[in-house]
Amino acid sequence: MRTLFLNFLTCLVFAGVTHGQSTDPLQFEGQLWGGLCASQVHGDGISGFNKFGATGGVGVKVWRGDEDRRVSGLILFTQKGSRRVPNTKQGDFDTWRYRFTYIDLPLIREWQFSGGWWVGIGLQPSYLIKGEEDFYAGGYTDLTYVDLKPWDIGGVVTAGLPWTDRAALEIRLSQSLLPISEQPEQPVVRFDNFMMNLAIQVAASIHIGG
Repeated sequence: MRTLFLNFLTCLVFAGVTHGQSTDPLQFEGQLWGGLCASQVHGDGISGFNKFGATGGVGVKVWRGDEDRRVSGLILFTQKGSRRVPNTKQGDFDTWRYRFTYIDLPLIREWQFSGGWWVGIGLQPSYLIKGEEDFYAGGYTDLTYVDLKPWDIGGVVTAGLPWTDRAALEIRLSQSLLPISEQPEQPVVRFDNFMMNLAIQVAASIHIGG
């Protein structure tokens, strides 16, 4: 994990150094970031953002000269997955859940506009900490059928606006660009294709320094 952090920090600083006028001083702004995540998984036969989890972490924004164009990087703990919603009107009371816990490492190019709001786009490698399932309402256990890959390589878009001088609200949409599992050799009803994460994160951030 230490090597992962150092490599991520190196990429972030390099992006900031190569951005803007070379004669401008390099500037940093720290972030404390936390909120909720609503997610679904393509390929498990279930649709809808029915799996809710927590997301939070720390990060930094880097820029040279004009703060309206900057690079943002975060290290986030994020709970993703999917959840089947029962259809009680049809006498269906079955439910099951996947929970995939990741360390997200989004690296985003941001553009800030008048009024302080901003948009951004970037890449988000995510390292899998643990994959869990709950098929019988008895609590989460380790995955049995699905074999997840250790890395999820995704894309991310974001938009945010200032709340106070040192706080902001932000929403992010992330999508796997590559499958997070192999297509099963023996498909079942709930898992008939390779899987991909899709998540919406809504969070508040506190900015330090800058």
